[in-house]
Amino acid sequence: MLGVCRGRRKFLAASLTLLCIPAITWLYLFAGSFEDGKPVSLSPLEAQPHSPRYTASSQRERESLEVRVREVEEENRALRRQLSLAQGRSPSHRRGNHSKTYSMEEGTGDSENLRAGIVAGNSSECGQQPVVEKCETIHVAIVCAGYNASRDVVTLVKSVLFHRRNPLHFHLIADSIAEQILATLFQTWMVPAVRVDFYNADELKSEVSWIPNKHYSGIYGLMKLVLTKTLPANLERVIVLDTDITFATDIAELWAVFHKFKGTCCIPAGGHRL
Repeated sequence: MLGVCRGRRKFLAASLTLLCIPAITWLYLFAGSFEDGKPVSLSPLEAQPHSPRYTASSQRERESLEVRVREVEEENRALRRQLSLAQGRSPSHRRGNHSKTYSMEEGTGDSENLRAGIVAGNSSECGQQPVVEKCETIHVAIVCAGYNASRDVVTLVKSVLFHRRNPLHFHLIADSIAEQILATLFQTWMVPAVRVDFYNADELKSEVSWIPNKHYSGIYGLMKLVLTKTLPANLERVIVLDTDITFATDIAELWAVFHKFKGTCCIPAGGHRL
């Protein structure tokens, strides 16, 4: 009987000891977490920012960040200056041709600021490239006849219109089907500062039908040879384009090549001058 009582006492004493140790430890830590009535962080990660080493490191990072911010601000100011110069060179309005229903009296209606940025990004870097005056009309001749020609011409014309800044005059040598399609498109688009003239391709067949030809476009591929007879006699310069071309920059850059012509240069064609 005495042995059982002694065992219970030992068990009770051990239990009290195990309960008191955590309680005393918790009270000690809780009392140590206050210094002069203020809580003190016990976590080394929380205490780390107050160390002199951490303060010096954060100061260096802050100074580096401030320097970087100033550099970015300088770059932004430089870009804004360049953009303002580009906008200053672009006139706010353009004049179109008056003699065709596809042209308008006012300018193209596009945002000059936006288009100036687009053209500046897409234009080639030719330091001595002659400048084309904004009021100068660019003449473009295209033979649009035969298999799927009208579909290809639509893509070509859209790429030219997207990048252009000058008035345009299209001379389209087209068959009856292509003329109907393209005339409807231009009337629907109502693009300002654009003039379109059509020339009947069927009337020109007799001029080139005698030439042997195995090209997939048939006889229409030879009609470029009679453009001098077909186009107006007072037309001095014209850019002749194939239907499978897509422009990635302003066609005025190609038109500016005319300013480089000499007295012996008449027709540049695909890298060869005739």
